Amino acid sequence: MFKSEIVQIGEVKAHVFTAGQGEPLVWLNGAGAVNPDISFFSKLAENNKVYLVENPGFGQSEKIKWVKEAADYNYFYRDFLDHYNLDKVNLVGHSIGGRIALEFAISHPHRVENLVLISPQGAYVNGVKVPDYFHGDKEYQAKLIFHDEGLLKQAINIQNTREEVARKDKNEAALARLIWERNYNPKFPVLLKYVTAPTCIIWGKEDRLYPVEHSIFFNQNIKNSILQIIEDTGHVPHIEKSEETNRIVQEFLSKQYSVNTF
Repeated sequence: MFKSEIVQIGEVKAHVFTAGQGEPLVWLNGAGAVNPDISFFSKLAENNKVYLVENPGFGQSEKIKWVKEAADYNYFYRDFLDHYNLDKVNLVGHSIGGRIALEFAISHPHRVENLVLISPQGAYVNGVKVPDYFHGDKEYQAKLIFHDEGLLKQAINIQNTREEVARKDKNEAALARLIWERNYNPKFPVLLKYVTAPTCIIWGKEDRLYPVEHSIFFNQNIKNSILQIIEDTGHVPHIEKSEETNRIVQEFLSKQYSVNTF
């Protein structure tokens, strides 16, 4: 079971869940709420000391006023690792959390042992349209996220409490601050060469929010990377195909992939 705590990291109070033993693994969440009860996280904690972080401005974490783009989080996460006396970690990020993880791996390569990117945000692929997540109702947004029909119907029909609605509004406001003007990093074609950590890129083949062509961009531009496409899966493979995604992550972290694939 994950322990929930509010931790003072530098100038901001951040919401962090921790569980497990072993090599440190830091999870940077997407724009949705962190749910420590999903099976993917409990499986990760069987072999790792897992830190699930609500990025500042999201969930119960305080906002950092001067954070205007994903790369600004680099300074927070440097303080975060120092707070927990973590010299080097396995860094795993999903969606905007994947973008933040990637920016940190570029700027602080000496702090990242391995990098796992699950449907990361931030690429520009010529000719591939990215839908506008913000200009749509709950059903429209759910269809961008989920491919699994059962999870899609559940997301559409769920009746959220006032607290959940307020949290969603806060998360979307935080996301908008980061990507409203431009939802990609135009410097990535140049900067991605500075990622030195072995990198595993995981993508749902049916991702409607960031189409699978984005995975090719990252795989081609991160020299030390492998790409795993999961069939019949949307933007949240760690939820829709939890066991398969966990297997890929664990095999990657345990170096079961041949080094020749990097």
